[in-house]
Amino acid sequence: MRLRDARLVDKADFDWVFADNQRARTDYLMVMARPNQVGYPRLGMVVAKRLLVRAVDRNRVKRCVRESFRQALPELPACDFVVRLIAKPVPGDEARDLLRTFARAGHRAMAKWPAMAAGEPLIATPEPHPNS
Repeated sequence: MRLRDARLVDKADFDWVFADNQRARTDYLMVMARPNQVGYPRLGMVVAKRLLVRAVDRNRVKRCVRESFRQALPELPACDFVVRLIAKPVPGDEARDLLRTFARAGHRAMAKWPAMAAGEPLIATPEPHPNS
């Protein structure tokens, strides 16, 4: 698996994580996680212009998040992670405690959805109607 394959790019993937997730946060970033069916962790990022107006600052945060994700990749469970910037970071302090935060969010998600963690299908079979 290449690191490029470990990205969330489809709106549907982001929406799926936003709909129901387990969260962990640092002072500047919130990490949302939900188990996936692809078998490896994937990363998506939301860095709003309203918090960091300059593109160079947004790109610096994204580079720091990607590097932290790359370092944590071997220990992470098969989850989709979305990292959202929640406060304006101090330059150079963007990724503090992020490795631990990825792991914490991933383990919470795996504990909440053990069926997904075991690789069972996401769509449940319908229950038979009691009158039939």
